[in-house]
Amino acid sequence: MIQLQDIQKKIPQTNVLLFDNLNFALNNHQSVAIQGRSGSGKTTLLKILAGFDTRYTGLYKFNGLIVSKDPKKNIKFRKDNIGIITQNYNLLYDRNIQANIQLGLTEKSRNSTKEIKEILSLVGLSKYSTKKISEISGGEAQRVAIARALIKKPKILLADEPTGALDEQTELEILDLFKTIQALGTKLIMVTHSDAVANVCDGKYVLENKRLI
Repeated sequence: MIQLQDIQKKIPQTNVLLFDNLNFALNNHQSVAIQGRSGSGKTTLLKILAGFDTRYTGLYKFNGLIVSKDPKKNIKFRKDNIGIITQNYNLLYDRNIQANIQLGLTEKSRNSTKEIKEILSLVGLSKYSTKKISEISGGEAQRVAIARALIKKPKILLADEPTGALDEQTELEILDLFKTIQALGTKLIMVTHSDAVANVCDGKYVLENKRLI
């Protein structure tokens, strides 16, 4: 489904190579973990996969077609195919949970209370829709971020350190949720320092010496 071929990426301003002939393929994996040292480029790699970073050479293919670097086409590609969970969640703290999840829907679908109820049930927040983000825990905020990414039914879910700020018990709960998401058919690509998170995935890459191993 996803392929990166001979990707070369330089760090802006310095021209230092971050990736050199980097290759990646999701192949038949339902989920893949990407690990590596801090500064190795894991988050940048996710930005390329999400279509946020197009300043690279090489080919990015999705379902056999080259992903365009044209901004308008790129936005459509992301909306149609990719769900994203960032490290800091990027939630609006002055709004309630339902309003945050609605941001993941198109304008035409934002009044779809049925979809919102279903996704809240999936992430275990059925009774929390009217609570503001400032009133909930870190683990609950992570669930909101997951719900917002999943509400548009993406083909691929990208997660950047999805349990990095959570305690051990909450991490286990989120990992169980990721297992459920995989069972429903959504493919996962997760950047993580955690071996526990990586072990949930059925494939694993290490970013090392500018390439994925």
